[in-house]
Amino acid sequence: MKKMVLLVVDTQKGITDERLYRFEEFRDNVKSLIAEARRDKVEVIFVRHDDGPGSGFSVGDEDFEIYDGFAPEKGELIFDKSVNSAFHPSTGLLQYLEMKQVKKAIVVGLQTDFCIDATIKSGFENGFEIIVPEYSNSTRDNQYMDAETSYEFFNSFMWPNRYARCVSLDETLELLRSYKKNCDNNEKEELLGEKEKINGGYVNPCGTLEIETDRLTLRQFRYEDADSMMKNWAGLDEVQNMYGEPSYKTPEAVKGLLDEYIGAYKNGFKYRWAIIEKASGECVGQVAYFLVDVSGHFGEIEYCIGTAFQGKGYATEATKAVIDFGFNEIHFHKVQICVRPSNVSSKRVIEKCDFEYEGTLRDYFLIDGEYEGRMYYSIINKQ
Repeated sequence: MKKMVLLVVDTQKGITDERLYRFEEFRDNVKSLIAEARRDKVEVIFVRHDDGPGSGFSVGDEDFEIYDGFAPEKGELIFDKSVNSAFHPSTGLLQYLEMKQVKKAIVVGLQTDFCIDATIKSGFENGFEIIVPEYSNSTRDNQYMDAETSYEFFNSFMWPNRYARCVSLDETLELLRSYKKNCDNNEKEELLGEKEKINGGYVNPCGTLEIETDRLTLRQFRYEDADSMMKNWAGLDEVQNMYGEPSYKTPEAVKGLLDEYIGAYKNGFKYRWAIIEKASGECVGQVAYFLVDVSGHFGEIEYCIGTAFQGKGYATEATKAVIDFGFNEIHFHKVQICVRPSNVSSKRVIEKCDFEYEGTLRDYFLIDGEYEGRMYYSIINKQ
């Protein structure tokens, strides 16, 4: 059974009022769906739109806050965005849902012809099954269409059988009830909160906390890292090719990468550190748990170090620190890492970090017309 969430988009005080098409019906329907989702242990996730400082519709403004009638309960997540789609990488929502292995989203909220439309289409493009209950999204008149026409255009013509399944309120409520009935005990347990219980322990959604080593500071990426990132590693073909990523040659490209990294920090299950050399203050590389398997209770590490900073033991120093963090803070049972056989320097780092070799997937990569294997190593937390 596909994991499911109820996504409540942009129901903020500044726009949730009688100016909306069929406002009272919209309000009552969304209230009913939120209440039913909570009863059925379907996670309710809220999204807010931020027009930026000074707009009157940003952090600290009353109009920015979620409408009182839909107020989140303690522990329910809120993702903020500055673009129309709630699934844009900068919000962190997409990464969070992928981490939780969610495949289905019931989408409600505002406004039909702006952020709801963008969210539904983006969700579809990212492989989600999108459910749209009737009269649970709304909008106001615009300069081209009145609100009723906008609502009918999207809900009756644009989305059905293209991007979403548009259904009645009753059908959606029954879908929520059926979801609860079909959950087995393990799935119910997973839906009880932000932490996921596994084998008597928890994967801790603590996120990317700062780590100090002798020569390095490992911390969250910041936009001011852009220049040193591009100069030291992100813009270098020899580094990025071995890392298995494209190189980022322009400030705009690096900013796009930072949008993704920084946006992902909004959910606690993302762990990616900028590697900062204390002596220079330069961002000399990165290290991350790029894969976190909540049900399997393990994380997989990746790292890269800029060419000018290689041979100094920085990769080993950073990786050892992140392994300790994975066991002591995130509570992983296992940390794993993989490498291409040709990456001799990375294999040396893996050996220095006391990983144990597990095996090789033969001919895993096809690079420049040549096949290469993928070697797996791991460490088990035996404490």
